[in-house]
Amino acid sequence: MKRLMILWIVFLLAPISPARAESSVILSEPTHRASTGIFFDNSLADSISPTGRLGKIVFDRANRKATWLIDSALIEEVSDLVDGYTYLDENKKEVVVPELVIADIWLSTLKSATRKAVVNALPYGNPSATFLKKVAPGELALYGALGQQRLTEYLGRPVGAVNATNSGEISRRDSATYLFLRKSIATINSLITLKEIEDIRLKLSQFINPEIPQDRRALLDNDLTFAVDQLRERIRISGGNYTITSSRYELPVTIVNRFDQQVNLDVRISASNSRILVHSIPRITVGAQSQLQIKVPLTVIASGDTTLRVQLWTPGGEKVGDVKRIPLRLAVISSSTTWFATILALVLVLALVTQSVRRVRQRKKIG
Repeated sequence: MKRLMILWIVFLLAPISPARAESSVILSEPTHRASTGIFFDNSLADSISPTGRLGKIVFDRANRKATWLIDSALIEEVSDLVDGYTYLDENKKEVVVPELVIADIWLSTLKSATRKAVVNALPYGNPSATFLKKVAPGELALYGALGQQRLTEYLGRPVGAVNATNSGEISRRDSATYLFLRKSIATINSLITLKEIEDIRLKLSQFINPEIPQDRRALLDNDLTFAVDQLRERIRISGGNYTITSSRYELPVTIVNRFDQQVNLDVRISASNSRILVHSIPRITVGAQSQLQIKVPLTVIASGDTTLRVQLWTPGGEKVGDVKRIPLRLAVISSSTTWFATILALVLVLALVTQSVRRVRQRKKIG
């Protein structure tokens, strides 16, 4: 009943346009949602209402004859509104909305309006084409391919692909943030091909949409930095403090993988000084949601303190995470020192035996 009432309201409020529609319709919107799924505000819900900007585009029947340029990122965010969502109010307090019927109607109307129309997918998030062509053309191609793939899956039919319609510049600060996070997530994505990794990678594309308001971009910056840091922590090295008392030792080092997919890794280890030699180890495979303890062969040259620097690498030669530093205390007596101590002990024993023999002889003479 509620859905029927809203449909009737939509019909009454739907804009009346001339029979001749524009040649193309762009359906895109800067992101309103954090990687956690929480919306930064409630403006997207307002925008898809019959009187909102996105509502007017979809509910205008004249647009059915147009060529549609659609960002699948927008479709996913509107879909997230249907069964309920959480957004932040003006005081940054969370507000829970149990469901949004107009979101379901908006999506159904879009499918109906585009059923016989020409539809092309925008690169996911409609990022700045100017910026990406200069710094990451390969990433722009990826956003285009995934945007097309996801829109095809949603509409259930083939769609074309077009270049991003945004060409604005990105600030130097936002550019540096994007490049750093992109490298980190691309490295993880070369090891893990799960959708959760792909989603964060695509969220970076939304970050460089030039139309995002600056206050929302700052929130998204913090959100993405935290999300990428959390992903990096899911593949890590676990180690402690060790005291080594033998010249040859196999140091236990634990590699942790908290993803639902196994990973192949190279482990490179070096020492901070020449007190110790570190022998190489072969490539390792760490199972999904598990940890693997490896034995690192060490040869101690001299006693003292040193630090091992342990770094994980992808098979393709990219660093994974940060360097893990493992302090070592080397308390090993060298072989030369051992021989010297042994000889000295023998000399002392012989001296004691000789002295005892002399005393016995002297007693016999006196007796």
